[in-house]
Amino acid sequence: MTGLTETAPTETAVSTPTNLRVAYVMQNVGVDLAAEVGQMMLIRQTIQGLEQRGHTVDLLNLQGRDVVAYANLADLREQWRLALGWSGKRPYQLFEGALRRVHGALKLPYLAGFDSRRFYEACLRALPNYQICHEYAGLLSVGAAYASQKTNTPFVLTVDADLLLEADVMGNPITGTRRRAAQWAASKSYALADQIVTVSDPTRENLIENWGVPAEKIKVIPNGVNVAHFQQPVDTAQVRAEFGVTDAPVIMFVGGFQMWHGLDKLLEAMALVINVLPEARLLLVGDGPARPFVEENIYRLNLEKQVTITGFLPHARIPQLLAVADVVTVPYPKLPQEMWFSPLKLYEYMAAGKAIVASSAGQIKNVIRHNENGLLVTPGVVADLADACLHLLQNQADRTRLGQAAQHEAETEHAWSRQIERLELVYEAALGDR
Repeated sequence: MTGLTETAPTETAVSTPTNLRVAYVMQNVGVDLAAEVGQMMLIRQTIQGLEQRGHTVDLLNLQGRDVVAYANLADLREQWRLALGWSGKRPYQLFEGALRRVHGALKLPYLAGFDSRRFYEACLRALPNYQICHEYAGLLSVGAAYASQKTNTPFVLTVDADLLLEADVMGNPITGTRRRAAQWAASKSYALADQIVTVSDPTRENLIENWGVPAEKIKVIPNGVNVAHFQQPVDTAQVRAEFGVTDAPVIMFVGGFQMWHGLDKLLEAMALVINVLPEARLLLVGDGPARPFVEENIYRLNLEKQVTITGFLPHARIPQLLAVADVVTVPYPKLPQEMWFSPLKLYEYMAAGKAIVASSAGQIKNVIRHNENGLLVTPGVVADLADACLHLLQNQADRTRLGQAAQHEAETEHAWSRQIERLELVYEAALGDR
């Protein structure tokens, strides 16, 4: 992979750190720690992988006006509140409450000042018990960065997207005072980080070109996959019956329904596919904010009989669904900015040994090599997407060849165990900077 060979730390002649105590921190309030999608999948797999390598990891997260530590994400009841400073005192809380009410009444922008102060105080007291502070970057989050500097704790920052750029591209820009505050917070966190981890080359390039981050402290570690999870035996006849696809050729998409996922283009491609293969079916495995938009397009294209939306399913069920897919898709459209994503679904498709049709964009085109381990199509071009899906549905030999190649690469390059080894090298570099 281009991103790894050019930007990953050297993987030879290195003695990786062992038995580290790691504080994995997230300041942002309102994160569903039990979620099985998006950022929490990355965080959960990272923490689990580190623990399997012998490290001790606690997750520190802001919950309301408390900072809570979790020792076991499989059982969130194993938690404790961290000690605070002034922000935990009654006078401070009364002052904060009054100011928040005025703030709300005047409809002033939220700048997370109280949150950052509270998180800073908690980390200031907790970090001496850890050897590494690893933060998953959030908007307006600077508490852990300052606490790491104050306690001289090596600070690693994961940046999986430019949140300001993401908001701009998705048509919901952050503006005014809040944007300036977010720019300041991001710049400060980047400057204080000993090492920065990104999930894709576009994210790395954006940090260098638009934020002035030194290239040498940014390492690209794409998302990964628990390969064994996707290679368990499945009763495919039962799953096909459950979702009403029986013996039909199945095209599948797995993931959250977001406007930038290109599901409208996939549906338009499906309308072309059934002109040739009327028995084909499309399974959309997931749910999300764009579901009304997706359903509107299903009705517009008269695909009610050909398309099934499963809704959110436990992650443990995803391998069962993938087992019945003939073709799987990553149909991202053409976006105004280069993609920064490293889609988890892509690596899950590969681990399951599926024939992949994916948009040639962002990190995807560094992972999928056309006609070697999948088929690449021009982002947003419906005819290309339909032709690729049709070709694979009609050519079992190509489906098998591409699926086997993708699975082999998942096993050798994209397993979480490999990504954790790369993260350990980042930790070693951060420790060496102190």
